[in-house]
Amino acid sequence: MATLIYDFETSGLNTCHDDIIEIGCRCLETSEYFTCLVQPLSDKLLSEKIESITGITNKLLKKEGKTPKESFKLFFDLLKHYHDTYESITMIAHNGRSFDDIFLRRIHRYLQGEEHFEYDIVINNIKYIDTLAVSRLLHPERLSHSMKSMCMIYNIINENEHRAMGDVDALAKLWSELLKKLTLKYTDTSPTYINYLTYHE
Repeated sequence: MATLIYDFETSGLNTCHDDIIEIGCRCLETSEYFTCLVQPLSDKLLSEKIESITGITNKLLKKEGKTPKESFKLFFDLLKHYHDTYESITMIAHNGRSFDDIFLRRIHRYLQGEEHFEYDIVINNIKYIDTLAVSRLLHPERLSHSMKSMCMIYNIINENEHRAMGDVDALAKLWSELLKKLTLKYTDTSPTYINYLTYHE
């Protein structure tokens, strides 16, 4: 099984209408990573607020961003490679259930619309882990389980916050710490059981 930490930077928080503007992903088994800037699918300009938060500007996207089709295909080619090599993949994101996982499925639907059906087997076999839900399971006493708060607990420095690879690498460290606690508390730490726990406990 390949374990992939991933993160999307987006033009806003609306999972139905906002655009992916940066993709970051790292495989824990190989340390290989993928990242790219993405030109907005909607062609809408980024707000000053998003430019300020992420440091990603409209000028930067125009100069260095790949088209949505090229970006999404490259990303799903990577996922398919890991799926085919390891037979299964687990995708880990912080607040994935409510955010990143939704954008991932949107990418897949877009690629289907472009008649790329070779990725259907990948999306249908992904196992997901949401580290926000795991954080709530392991730290019920805390009021905030944001990435920033959880990184502070474990003394993890996010060297490039609100950029895809900065968040990915910080989350990889956080996941390592959370997994240690899960292993101490539960005999089964498979993605299926972790999701069962985060939905039912």
